This record gives sequence, structure tokens and C-alpha cells, in this order.
Amino acid sequence: MAATLTTESSTRHLVPARGAGRGRLRPPTRRRPVDAPHVVAAADCAPRRSSMPVTVLVAAAAAVAALVYGFGAYAGSLAESTVPATTTTVYVAPGETLSDIARRSAPGSDVAAVVDRIRELNGLPDAAVVPGQPLTVPAARG
Repeated sequence: MAATLTTESSTRHLVPARGAGRGRLRPPTRRRPVDAPHVVAAADCAPRRSSMPVTVLVAAAAAVAALVYGFGAYAGSLAESTVPATTTTVYVAPGETLSDIARRSAPGSDVAAVVDRIRELNGLPDAAVVPGQPLTVPAARG
């Protein structure tokens, strides 16, 4: 429905910007007047599509998780130190424990793993040792 505006010199047809009967745009902070028509979106408006499909995002997240896990496993394997394979015999000094002997005989190795190996090599049921007792221990080279 176009309104006609007539002046002395010309006739112009005015076309509302939003279509007839659809109301005017108003700022979102202003309330709609009670008798104003309710504005509804046009039927041709489609929902917005995402720029990437969900499957691509899930696959990317899985790839990143696998990389993080792989780097963690690789770093963990580098951090583990092995117990030396060569052995030597040492004598327990007064006040010395198996942990002290493990630190001294295999520096840089995991102390708990070296203590377990000392107990295995010597058939010790627990960590109790007496001064002067000979023990076969793993020894680091160098």
C-alpha cells in the first residue's frame, strides 16, 4: 500500500521502508506502545549457519588431544631413569639407610627403584640394614 503525496509541482509515491502495518523501528531501551503492531521477522530469514561443521570441530579437538597426550607420554618416557645393570659390592656405614646407599651408588636414577633392586639383589625382606653389612648394589658407570 503506497501512499500518494500530491504537491503542486509533482506527484510522488511514498513506500514505507518496512512494509505497511509493520510498525517503525524503535530503540531497544524504549518500550513498545500498547496499541503498536507486533513486529515479526520476515519469513525469508533463515537461521544463521556456522562457518565450520561440528564434525570438523570435533575432529580438530580430538587431534589436539592426541598430540597433547603423545607429547606427555614422550616427555614421561624421557624423565624415567633406569636402574643401572652393573653391580658392585658396598658396605653399610653407621647411620646409613638403603636410600642413602641408592643415592650414592646410582646418582640420577630413581631412588625408590634402586632401593627395590638392592632389596631384590640381596634378598632383604625390609629396608633394615646393619653397619658393616656387605650389599650388592646397582652401580652407575663413571
